[in-house]
Amino acid sequence: MDYTPQSRDFEKIEVVVMLIGELSKRTGLSKDTLRFYEKLGLITAQVRQAGTRTYMEFSQEALDRIVMIKQGKSLGFTLNEMKYLMDTWGSVSMPTSEKLKIIDSKLEEIATKIQQLKEIQQYLTTKRNTITQNQIEKLNQEYQKSSEEKLH
Repeated sequence: MDYTPQSRDFEKIEVVVMLIGELSKRTGLSKDTLRFYEKLGLITAQVRQAGTRTYMEFSQEALDRIVMIKQGKSLGFTLNEMKYLMDTWGSVSMPTSEKLKIIDSKLEEIATKIQQLKEIQQYLTTKRNTITQNQIEKLNQEYQKSSEEKLH
């Protein structure tokens, strides 16, 4: 019987390792931002020495976490909230009631922001309509003045 690795059905696990420059390109974030995230503990890097140089290597997990961070930020989550959620959300230690409380709180924030945006939209629409109406009135006045001058 042949027991070589080629004869077995080994599950091939591809380990993705990126240096900070590659991670920056893939995420669209600056190297400084990635270092900041690493310092906050949002992402982790393996430190590798090569001669006198030190390299930070990031895994696919770091890339996945950055995607979650970007999505969370776009929804209004702070970096501290994102760290807390990513570190505890999947764990058994976070009770369902706590998860629901976080979701409800964020839903309230979103509803407040939507209301504020609607108010701003209404204000800007009113301003736009006022400007448009003023332009129409000004053009009408200019037209009437021009018409009167032609008659005289």
